[in-house]
Amino acid sequence: MPILEAPAPPRPGSQSQSQPQSLYTGFSTSHSMQSMASSSSYGYTNGHVNGVEASYMHADNEQEMTEDSEAETEISEDEETLYDVHIEVRLSPNSAMPPHHIPYMVKNYITDGIERLELGQYLAGWRSDSELCDHVASIWVEEGDRPTIDVKDANLQIHVYRLRRTEQIADFDNDLEDTDESESVSAGSMRILPSAELDGLWQTLVYSNNLKTRLLNYCYSTTYFSENEIDSNVIAWNRVMLLHGPPGTGKTSLCRALAQKISIRMSDSYPRSKLIEINSHSLFSKWFSESGKLVQKLFDTITLEVDDEQQFVVLMIDEVESLTAARSAAMTGNEPSDSLRVVNALLTQLDRLKTRKNVLVMTTSNLVDAIDEAFMSRVDMLELVPLPPPEAVYSILKGCVEEMMSKQMIKSRSMLNWARANDYSFTWEGQDDKSRRYSGALAQLAIRCHELEVSGRTLRKLPVLAHTRKLSQYSGGQNRRRPLGEWISAMMEIVESFAPLKSRNSNPRSRLSINDDDQRGNEMQVQSTKVNGHHQKSSSVVSIDRGHIGQLIASKGGKDISGGE
Repeated sequence: MPILEAPAPPRPGSQSQSQPQSLYTGFSTSHSMQSMASSSSYGYTNGHVNGVEASYMHADNEQEMTEDSEAETEISEDEETLYDVHIEVRLSPNSAMPPHHIPYMVKNYITDGIERLELGQYLAGWRSDSELCDHVASIWVEEGDRPTIDVKDANLQIHVYRLRRTEQIADFDNDLEDTDESESVSAGSMRILPSAELDGLWQTLVYSNNLKTRLLNYCYSTTYFSENEIDSNVIAWNRVMLLHGPPGTGKTSLCRALAQKISIRMSDSYPRSKLIEINSHSLFSKWFSESGKLVQKLFDTITLEVDDEQQFVVLMIDEVESLTAARSAAMTGNEPSDSLRVVNALLTQLDRLKTRKNVLVMTTSNLVDAIDEAFMSRVDMLELVPLPPPEAVYSILKGCVEEMMSKQMIKSRSMLNWARANDYSFTWEGQDDKSRRYSGALAQLAIRCHELEVSGRTLRKLPVLAHTRKLSQYSGGQNRRRPLGEWISAMMEIVESFAPLKSRNSNPRSRLSINDDDQRGNEMQVQSTKVNGHHQKSSSVVSIDRGHIGQLIASKGGKDISGGE
């Protein structure tokens, strides 16, 4: 169910008013499901009325009563007007108040003093309440499909969490191998959630097409089916999602932020949560037949964590193509069969985890076409994480500018939203109003970044690069405050410096080429050219099947072989 769901239009001519019912929030399902299951009409139960056989009743009357009951149920459903609005309250480190008291305090403050909530924003004004100020650090109102909502139309879902004073991350190694401690490779890390390092990360990730909402809805749906003990042999799901897309689009950060979000939203059902990140490259041993044992040992550790039914475990496998591509290479006979054992062991362990209610597997990939079919068949949700569109680019850049404003690096200015800023993107130079001028210039920068396919990772580096290459050379080492216009101009110059690189990458001669004589045939077309009087071989790739891609990725350690970041 979406976080914010538009209400259905009321039935024409309906006069009765029904009390609002609690909506399903994705995790606490007991009340809503009981109310749905306990609808009995006119005292009828299995053909009886007050314990007396109802067979003597006239069929027409029974039919009318049934139709009336169904009509009332439909009216009740149609008149449901409440939207789920999730509010996340972070407690102060020194607060001694029991967390279960906080939701009542926050709800009373909102319903008594606020008429409209701004979604996707930190709640403003709550520090005027002395009791809240003593115990609360921040209040975040979750984003939705609209900018604001009336409080009377909102079904407030308040989640309270506390960050630990110290970050707790444990690494575990593959100690089956007889190697020095300095040479050992970490098999993964285990992080206790909620994490201070990941706090606020979700808000900084900007995507189009409600990507984050869809991911949350998937988590809600899997939990909903699990809590109702649906037979997985009848309705199957594997608890595996795969995020794929170009490098630098924030796939890994999105997985971590989603794990943090789940730990906050599910705290009532699961008081404890952990994020386990697997280093896929560490699952290959230099000793033959040992790799399968490494996978088994790793998942033994994971199973011990999942055995705690009061704890939710998020398992993240980054660059999963390095595993599944190695399987493809092994199938062609170009790699030892030990690689095949690794992936077979991984698939077996994933099949075992799908029966657990308190686990979710997240995977990422830069090259989804290289992933083996056996793994893809186990993926419930496949989502593309694309390069950000202009609106998302503007939001990222605007967030960077506002962060520097909050730290007094730039004079504070009011920045327009994307819809208004885009209106001035080509006329910003002629605007006398500074808010329109700077917002329009930033919108023009966002459009140019989109044209040059600048990744989200690079976008967040622009202020540092602009200051390093353009602004600091005029300050003589003095870290004085620069006008916003100079920052935008400097960032535009940095972005324009990417244009020659983009042009080279779009040239077929600069794309991936393989000068391996063994790769000739149907997959390769080799031509001989003459450069400066000398013969030189140049290879142009016609097509590469999955086996060859798998071999390449396995040999490159799972990195993007096209040279991307």
